[in-house]
Amino acid sequence: MGRASGYILTVLSVCLLLSVAAEAQVYDSVYLAKVRDSVERYYRLHPRQKMDREERAFRVQPLYGVMFTEETRFTAMGGFMGMYRSSADSLVPLSSVGAVAMLSTNLSGGGAVTGQWYAPGGRFTVVYSARFINSPRRFWGLGFESASDDSNQGHLTSRKVRVRSDFLYRKGRMLLAGGFAGYDFYHAAEISGPAGIGNAPVRTHYVTAGARLDLDTRDSVQAPSRGVFLNVEQSVNIPLYGSGGVFSRTEVTADFYFPMWEGGVLALDIYGNISSSGAPWTVWPDAGGDVRLRGYYQGRYRDRNLLAAQVELRQRVYRAHGVALWGGAGYVFPSFREFDIKNTLPTYGAGYRLSVMGIVLRLDVGFGLRGQYAVIAGVSHSF
Repeated sequence: MGRASGYILTVLSVCLLLSVAAEAQVYDSVYLAKVRDSVERYYRLHPRQKMDREERAFRVQPLYGVMFTEETRFTAMGGFMGMYRSSADSLVPLSSVGAVAMLSTNLSGGGAVTGQWYAPGGRFTVVYSARFINSPRRFWGLGFESASDDSNQGHLTSRKVRVRSDFLYRKGRMLLAGGFAGYDFYHAAEISGPAGIGNAPVRTHYVTAGARLDLDTRDSVQAPSRGVFLNVEQSVNIPLYGSGGVFSRTEVTADFYFPMWEGGVLALDIYGNISSSGAPWTVWPDAGGDVRLRGYYQGRYRDRNLLAAQVELRQRVYRAHGVALWGGAGYVFPSFREFDIKNTLPTYGAGYRLSVMGIVLRLDVGFGLRGQYAVIAGVSHSF
């Protein structure tokens, strides 16, 4: 790779690191998958670099940058993404391995390793990740009612360890299916404030096993204009050391994309994260972040179950520049029996889009309930 090309990839890496809304996304395997997809997209758009890449068994791209978010404050980050060929067939995607570490001024910190290996022939793949996070956050207690009371604001410092491996088989171009196994550790090292958690456990250990099915007909991963993406996961979670109850979890993501007029795309996202009654608060989903229910402090609203939907209109305005408008709603609730339509979390907002070498950079401003808002910088569309 030439020096100029190396500079371009380094700039892209910095943009990717600046884009993450909270440290949970930094360490998510989905995040580093976006980095991998971006590097792959660069090589596809610059074919003269491909021969140089394939001549080398392993190529490393550094990742580093500084970011600021409401949750983590100023954060310094560094790591790498390595790409290598695990199959003699040039049509099989490159395998990858990456690592990242971060430290912020509010004492958030941690690190992660993640990667994806393709078997010869490309039909089988293994996706793996391991991460540790130490995270001081504001905390309003558990459930919608507690989070809606501003006077409940307190402090929570949590330590999380998550390890997961997915063993997947690809059938044709659109279908991916298989199983996964993992381990989750959570420790609420410090909790303060009027809300609290009652007699709930502050430390949990879980082993997880489940099945996964993906259907993907999108015309592009970075900027889809038509097609469907469906992901369904069903898992059983078993406690270790008597730290909680056995529970099952169903997680569904359904995204739909419709071309409208020249430069216009309508995107619809539907999401559900449903757990049985044995799930402790340490594994509950929370609203907010850079994907859905944008406009909320991530972790303020949390409960055993989460449902969310959003629709977004994306419009290219001039060359590489575009805008987006979205609206949606979500719910956190303990069970369907206790579901209350009055506890709606609305979300709406607008954003700017910039396409650079096929990669979409975005800047969003989202608004939520009772004047809550968030500014989000990201890479690729939110969904």
